[in-house]
Amino acid sequence: MAKFWWTALALMISAGLWAAPAMAQSSESDNLGSLQRGGAEGAADTTLGKKGLTFSTDGFEVTMKTRVQFRLTYQNEVAGGESGTNGKDFINFRVRRAKTWLGGYIFEKDFQYELLLNWVSGGDRIVEEAKFRWAVMQYININAGQQKLQWNWEEAVSSGSQQFVDRSYVNEVFNQDYAKGIWIDGQVGEDTPWLKYWFGIYNGVLKANNDFRNADWAIQPETFSNLVDGEMMINLRLETHPLGEVARGMNDMRGEDERDKILFAIGLGVNWFTSGYDSTDAFGNSGSRADTAGAPFPASGRFRTSQDTWAFTLDGHFRWMGLSVDIAYFWRHTEFHNRGANRFSPNGKAGISNLTDSGFTFEVAYMILANQLDVGVRFNMLNADDFWSGGDAREWGIRPDTTELGLSVNYYIQGDNLKLTFDILMVSQQVPFAASAGGLAGVYNEPTSRVLGGGTLGSSESDHNDLWIVRLQLQWIF
Repeated sequence: MAKFWWTALALMISAGLWAAPAMAQSSESDNLGSLQRGGAEGAADTTLGKKGLTFSTDGFEVTMKTRVQFRLTYQNEVAGGESGTNGKDFINFRVRRAKTWLGGYIFEKDFQYELLLNWVSGGDRIVEEAKFRWAVMQYININAGQQKLQWNWEEAVSSGSQQFVDRSYVNEVFNQDYAKGIWIDGQVGEDTPWLKYWFGIYNGVLKANNDFRNADWAIQPETFSNLVDGEMMINLRLETHPLGEVARGMNDMRGEDERDKILFAIGLGVNWFTSGYDSTDAFGNSGSRADTAGAPFPASGRFRTSQDTWAFTLDGHFRWMGLSVDIAYFWRHTEFHNRGANRFSPNGKAGISNLTDSGFTFEVAYMILANQLDVGVRFNMLNADDFWSGGDAREWGIRPDTTELGLSVNYYIQGDNLKLTFDILMVSQQVPFAASAGGLAGVYNEPTSRVLGGGTLGSSESDHNDLWIVRLQLQWIF
């Protein structure tokens, strides 16, 4: 533990030396790649922001912005209990993100477009967003393409406008990632958005055979595959901003002339996702019961199994005098539809039962020096359901039960466009019993499993795996 604190102290000193002296501050938060919805009289609002490089001719406009995040991370893992393990410690420099956004309009200001390229993802995941928007009027706008799904607030906030260097643990468990489809959005109320809405129909692509969320980021082929098996997703998000619009962010970046006005917003997200998946027991062993099922595989090669997942989130956001409060609650329920030898037997635990997960996030930040220095605190908890999947093996659905507590400091040299972020996290995970290989995932690590004597679950006692994480990040946007 002494090693951890010495490293934290060194990073804090480095942050102070690196950041001085401060230059003039910007009161605008640059959410890399945001287009405003259409104006009240049907004229599109094409305010793309003052940053970036803009080219325009008659009927055409393009603005280009690039964001880079360079990070130093130190992690110290301490597993509790007599059988605990250590050693997954590291210190590492990395380019966490390098993205270029292009956006503007073509032919008319109502015809808007966006393209977001991720240079560090590689392969078929370079394109993060590619969408076209017909800004008909403020009440209804028509969109098509791929974007980050408008389901929960924190995930929709640009990574360049976060209070911490990355989003919370619970957000990483519940968010619905990127999605391809068609959707509409709009706003009721001009200066006061009494209602904002997003509603769409999307592909939906199963994130993993043990992770029943959407993750439709990669380029999908025009051929039938295990990625396309009756997968479909419907999403709705509603927001109200009764005292004025709360900017998408995790802190209060308003100028001195605006920060004394109280603002708050409330949001609701609903998502339904259905798909087939390639597993007999939800955690691998694909097709292992094919010979005993008494029936052939379906056309996709998936072993007669599908899932329906309902996910809900309710979030609130408060801003006043540099103080920001963001809170969200998440609930998700997955039902499996198995047939034949794979059907669920509640008595013998010979199948897989349903999953119900929940969690909450709570984040508070305060701007000590207007748009120059702020501090933030984060607290979130995940209650991850576990279920029986054959015999006496108890499985975790996606993640282990987890508590995350964090402290962050941001030094804004030029607002979000040039800033230093320093944060410390303590993550405590419940070590699960008898998890199948590859059946358990973590946001910051891959937690080990714990098997009781004789390989049975003869006791409900548990142990914990704790992580201390220290991060220092430099971000620049141009």
